[in-house]
Amino acid sequence: MNLSDHGHGLSRRRLLTLAGGAAVATAAGIGFAQSASAASSATGYGIDYSDPSLITPDSVAAAGYGFVCRYLSWLPNPKVLTLSEAQALTAKGLGIVSNWESDGLQSWQSSVPSDPYAQGVRHATEAERQALANGMPSSRPIYFSVDFDLQSSMYSPLNSYFDGVASVIGRSRTGAYAGYYVIKELFDNGKIAWGWQANAWSYGNWDSRAQLRQVQNDITVAGHGADLDQPMAADFGQWGGKGGSGGGGVILPSWPNITDGMTGPSVQAAQYLLRYHGASITADGQFGAATLAATKSFQSAHGLGVDGQIGPQTWSALVVQVQQGSSGDDVRAAQVELNRFGYGLAVDGSFGSGTDSAARAFQSAHGLGVDGQVGPQTWQMLVGTGSGASGGGTVAPPWPNVVDGDTGNNVQAAQYLLRYHGASITADGQFGAATLAATKSFQSAHGLGVDGQIGPQTWSALVVQVQQGSSGDDVRAAQVELNKFGYGLAVDGSFGSGTDSAARAFQSAHGLGVDGQVGPQTWQMLVGS
Repeated sequence: MNLSDHGHGLSRRRLLTLAGGAAVATAAGIGFAQSASAASSATGYGIDYSDPSLITPDSVAAAGYGFVCRYLSWLPNPKVLTLSEAQALTAKGLGIVSNWESDGLQSWQSSVPSDPYAQGVRHATEAERQALANGMPSSRPIYFSVDFDLQSSMYSPLNSYFDGVASVIGRSRTGAYAGYYVIKELFDNGKIAWGWQANAWSYGNWDSRAQLRQVQNDITVAGHGADLDQPMAADFGQWGGKGGSGGGGVILPSWPNITDGMTGPSVQAAQYLLRYHGASITADGQFGAATLAATKSFQSAHGLGVDGQIGPQTWSALVVQVQQGSSGDDVRAAQVELNRFGYGLAVDGSFGSGTDSAARAFQSAHGLGVDGQVGPQTWQMLVGTGSGASGGGTVAPPWPNVVDGDTGNNVQAAQYLLRYHGASITADGQFGAATLAATKSFQSAHGLGVDGQIGPQTWSALVVQVQQGSSGDDVRAAQVELNKFGYGLAVDGSFGSGTDSAARAFQSAHGLGVDGQVGPQTWQMLVGS
């Protein structure tokens, strides 16, 4: 999946032409049908291609295919998916699979980056932005390409790269396109929930966990080159047209937000997972000061926004795959969650036949692939189904992404915060070149992924606590945000009685602790609401 061509560094193979019969699966492998429509209706095949000016939605639909795998990459690039193409594909009833490919990490062959985690963050941030702009639902996965025969000596940085990806979009939405051994490595280590296995670099091996297989290179569609893809599951990450909500497969629930003061089995499961990652806390199912501190420490160590809340990104980083033969606190976490559904397991940290049977029963009951492995998808279904925690305070909304070209209060507040941190920019509410440069400079200085977007991690680093008696651009930022809610404050940078009253009123109206201090939770409620 090189963006300069649809090939993958393979020698050219005999072309499969739709004029001579479409490729279909047979017991012996790839065979031929008399027509493309026979292939697609019988097998649900799709294609991937790099040049939308040559292969159009009309020609894909006319050839009888059911879906396409299309690219996201750094812009400008004429070969990436656009909103208009996505709309045209959807109008033809074609599903879409989203795939990020900058260079498919091929640059690693000459030099592995010093911080692959940060590279994963940058790639995922831009991939997510483009995919959502093209109409992809926020629950759908994105596959990230490893477009060469990556060797085992690179597995450690590769795992770190996919940790960076997952920190942005969540482990349950993280997929990889790669050959057999890379797909196996990533699944085995719980780094991906979705696999699209390449025909190349697989040497005749197929990983049964991969939801999608690229089974033939160099077919032709309407006289132009493409690759042939075969789904191995009802849900292989598609959206848009046929089966756009998941092809008849299961849609996973959202990860819950678990916060200070909550109690219940999901709190206990989170505590066991924190213990697995090295925290010295008691797994008592009560989210108190020790759990809050352990959560913040974990978030800091994994490059996440440090807010003490166990939300989607933190859950995705916490969970690890467990299966028969596993033992430890990670297994105890899975046993606690399975027991919410009545399986009555001993929470002994030993993944034996009883836990295996319970996991398989849960997967079967919830429409998941039944393999007995508690991986990212099974974890999300376990934790996200029903209510595993109760009590606690109000959960703040997600931090928004503010990007180049945006305008409004959030932009102006961010500009004031950048000024507070030393940037020489005008706080005019318009995200232009100067704000972009200031954002990148701030991100670089604070060890964040340098993408120029003000997302969760950058907001968390930007905000500072302000309260009565504070003064400066940080206060102006808070006043701008409070004015979104009609408080009519003068944006003068002076936190006096009027700003204090407005902050207290806002906190009361949004279920926060009322102290008049604009700290991390109040900031997040202000900016995210």
